[in-house]
Amino acid sequence: MRKSAVLLLILALVGSSVAPFLSVKANPIVFTPPEMVPAPESVYITIRIASPSENALYPNGTINVIFNDTIDGPASISKSLHIISTYQGDWMQDSQWCPFPPGVDISRGQYSFPFLQYNFSINGIPFGEHTLNITANGQGGYWKNGTEYSFRLKKTVSVKFSVSTNPIITVTSLQNATFETSIFPLNFTVDHPVTEMAYCLDGQESVPISGNTTLTGLSNGQHNVTVYATDEFGNTGASGTLFFNVNAPEPSAPLVATSVIAVMSVIAGIGALVFRRKHKQSKEQN
Repeated sequence: MRKSAVLLLILALVGSSVAPFLSVKANPIVFTPPEMVPAPESVYITIRIASPSENALYPNGTINVIFNDTIDGPASISKSLHIISTYQGDWMQDSQWCPFPPGVDISRGQYSFPFLQYNFSINGIPFGEHTLNITANGQGGYWKNGTEYSFRLKKTVSVKFSVSTNPIITVTSLQNATFETSIFPLNFTVDHPVTEMAYCLDGQESVPISGNTTLTGLSNGQHNVTVYATDEFGNTGASGTLFFNVNAPEPSAPLVATSVIAVMSVIAGIGALVFRRKHKQSKEQN
């Protein structure tokens, strides 16, 4: 009897100890995120930009972006620090993540990188002066009195530069249109200021122009024209070749000229008749 009572007590204790693990509703494990606090004054971000250079001029609308960023802090939290960066130019609508340097693969759970060196290119930048903003986003955490704390911080550095590109010329005249006149209006736009412009008709020599112009005296048939422009940096751009047709009515003989010919024919006929009569009268008198 006493043995049975001891056995029942042991079973009850075992049951009460394992019951929480057998029921998903009993005492669930709750994850408490670290408390977000301002970054300590001892933690700071440094961004060093090597390219583009301040106020430098770059050709072809392309720049190489080379910079490194670092997040520094005391030894007690340095192992938890990591940093990633974004960039945005004044010609861009949204910011973009900087491509991670070789060897950094966050898909494999690599998150601790307090220093990163970036090197990538940005293409298709429009002509003119621009500003590039580079923003470093840092994060870290630490324990204090048994409580975990987390913080974020951000720093943005800007650099000004200019790019030169080949002029982009857009011909706005109708493509493959047919004109019933020997006159063709050549209309076009250029994306930035230029110093020289010209057009080439049917592969002939270029003709300088100062802007939109009108081509005259065109023969019937198919024609093509290309517009060229050069800016102050010596960059030359060419439009796409525009094709068009001329089907003007053939010119008819002027009415005045026809009338003159008819009158002169009549006068000549009258003169001949008078001459014959006088000649006949002269013969009769003799």
